[in-house]
Amino acid sequence: MTSRRRYSYIFLFTRTFCCVDHGRCFARCLAAMLFTQLPEDVLYHILFHLDRTSLCRLSQVCKSMNRFVNRDAVWRRIAKGCLNSGIIWNGTDIYPNIPLKERVKTAQNWYHGFCKNWTLLKWKTKLLPWLQLDGDVLYLSQAAKIGAYSLNHDSRRLQRIPENYSGHKGDVCRFVLTDSHLISAGSDGRILVHSRRRNLSLGLMGHSQEVNCLDSKNGLIISGSRDRTARMWTLTSSSPLGTIPMFDRVWSVAISPTQSAMLTATDRKR
Repeated sequence: MTSRRRYSYIFLFTRTFCCVDHGRCFARCLAAMLFTQLPEDVLYHILFHLDRTSLCRLSQVCKSMNRFVNRDAVWRRIAKGCLNSGIIWNGTDIYPNIPLKERVKTAQNWYHGFCKNWTLLKWKTKLLPWLQLDGDVLYLSQAAKIGAYSLNHDSRRLQRIPENYSGHKGDVCRFVLTDSHLISAGSDGRILVHSRRRNLSLGLMGHSQEVNCLDSKNGLIISGSRDRTARMWTLTSSSPLGTIPMFDRVWSVAISPTQSAMLTATDRKR
C-alpha cells in the first residue's frame, strides 16, 4: 500500500470511528495506533475536516491523542466561527493564555444557554438585579437593598457579609462603587451616597422620576432619569450643580476618564 493510499484510508477510518458508538474500543485503539505513525502536518490536515464534536470524541481515545487534539492549532478554525472566542477579524488571538478548546466550549455554552456550572445565589423575587464585582466581593441589588457577598474558593459559594446598603423607597435601578463610596440610584427618584468606611448616607434630591443610570469619578456624579434630564452632582452636594434637558428618557451616562466630557444615551438618536 502506498503512503498516499494509506493516509487516505486512515482519514476515512477516522471519520467513521468518530461517529460510531462509544463501545467500540478496538476501533478506537487501532485508529490511535495508526494516528501515532502519521507526521504532524498530515494529522493537522485530517483534523482540519472534523467538527468540534468529533474532535472531542477523538480526544477521549488515549492520552497522546488528547494532548495533540487539545493544541490551539487544531481548534483555531472552529474558534474563528465562535462568538467571543478571542480570535478577531484579522486572525489575532487576544487571549493567548487561555486554551482555544476551553474558549470554544464556553462560547458554545453561551450560545445554547448553558452559562453556569453551579448556582451561586438564588432568590424568589423575579427582579433583574444590578451587580458589580470588587476584588473577591460581589455587590448585588435586591429590591431596595444592596448586599455584599464574599466568594469562598473552597466551597465555590457566596457568603453574605455584614455590609448592607438601603434607604430607597423603591427598587435600586443602578449603583456604582468608588474607593470610598457606594452610590445608588432608585426608582423613587433619589440618589443615595453611602460611605464604605462609616455608617453614613447622603440623599440627593432633584429628579422627579426613576433614576435609570449614573456614573461617578473623583467626587463627580452624573445621573440620568426617566424625567428626560441628566444632572451633575458632587459627593457632598444636596442639590444638583447643573441640569441638562434631554429629548427623551436617559438610559445611560458615562464620564470620560479625564472628566472633560460626559456621554448620554436616550431612546432617540442624537
